[in-house]
Amino acid sequence: MAFEEQLVNGRYRLLGHVGRGAMSLVWRARDERLDRVVAVKQFLHEPGADVCERAIREARLASRLRHPHAVAVYDVFEDAGSMYLVMEYVPARSLTEVLVDRGPLPRCDVLRLGRQIGAALAAAHGDWILHRDVTPNNVLVTDDGTARITDFGVSRALGEQPAADEGVVVGTLPYLAPEVARGSQAGLPSDVYSLGATLYTALEGTPPFGTSDDPITLLRRITENQLTPPAHGGPLTGVLMRMLDRDPAARPSMQETVDLLAAVGRPVPAPRPRRRWLRRAAATGAAACLTSVSVVAGLALADRPGTTTAAPVEHPPTTVTADRTVRSTTTAPAPVPARASAGPTRRSGTPVAAGCTARYEVTSAWPGGAQAQVTVHNDGPARLTGWTVTWVLPGGVGVRDLWNGTLTRAGSAVTVTDAGWNALVEPGGSVSFGLNQTTTAGRPAVPVLGCRSN
Repeated sequence: MAFEEQLVNGRYRLLGHVGRGAMSLVWRARDERLDRVVAVKQFLHEPGADVCERAIREARLASRLRHPHAVAVYDVFEDAGSMYLVMEYVPARSLTEVLVDRGPLPRCDVLRLGRQIGAALAAAHGDWILHRDVTPNNVLVTDDGTARITDFGVSRALGEQPAADEGVVVGTLPYLAPEVARGSQAGLPSDVYSLGATLYTALEGTPPFGTSDDPITLLRRITENQLTPPAHGGPLTGVLMRMLDRDPAARPSMQETVDLLAAVGRPVPAPRPRRRWLRRAAATGAAACLTSVSVVAGLALADRPGTTTAAPVEHPPTTVTADRTVRSTTTAPAPVPARASAGPTRRSGTPVAAGCTARYEVTSAWPGGAQAQVTVHNDGPARLTGWTVTWVLPGGVGVRDLWNGTLTRAGSAVTVTDAGWNALVEPGGSVSFGLNQTTTAGRPAVPVLGCRSN
């Protein structure tokens, strides 16, 4: 009788193998007792304390995790000198196989995959379970795009007695977090890094630090963090760079990662209508400039009674901080009857026409670059049917990617017009576009913006 027809443990009929790893073989099997198809993982090494401990540990930890994007574990047993693990059968291919077949995935597919696997890992982290080997090999993808995390073979529960493999580097080299590559113990942030490296690979077709036949060379790249931001990341770049931060403490938690991935591509909500007390405060100059690289600087009003923080104001039309200009608006003056109620004026006395304002916010930064979001707000009483934002690039700064707008460059002058579908902006409403900024100055640059309606 062929091996794949054998019955193991008196109930699992092996139907054919569906995958193979360095230390295991995975079979599709039928549970004849419950009449269902399952996956049976056979450990290939000779039975011994290490193999038994690993099989039992994987079964114990994986069985604790019940999540729609994690492969469930049902049973563990020994038969005829081999250890077996019984798991939920998922008709799917590994992400590695998908990438070989299709090449790098579209950004929307990578986002969906990241949210699904991240949610399963967040549930594991909530139970203090580390996966420790998040790689494309251990992500299964079905034909409808559903992703499942599998193979908790080297996983560990925080606080448990160290396993026999402690003291050695555990994981797959191209996806190791830098602290693990340096020999430190893996922690929850290490899984975040490995997921980031997996998503980077899905997006670019290669791991963050590439591949090398020389493991020492690859280890050096990882520990020295010789990381190039993804060329096709777009609005996903900032999240990936945070996940791949060299400092574990600077990475988001797994649940924060899921939230960040869910927020990518969401439209920016329109700000709440300004209250009269805000307009009065702005008109009388009761505002202070806030300067920050990661927080939009602008006018901040004195606290309203009963509140604890000052509210930023996107009005009047031109706002320049003491050391950095974060938002600026230029509109053509319109003739207005010369009377006291004609509206706000510049210091020169020239009336200011209603129009749009543009706000530039650095949302994420990494060595040699940053991600920014520009928000266009309709300050006027009528709908905008098109908008244009202009600025001059500071020295040593470039724009590599731009989304949700149309980019035109003439030397250092940058012009971004609406993308058509986001041209209409209702009074009081906002739209936004994003970009990746390159810099040789070592610090993100915040340019002076101009905005006009088309």
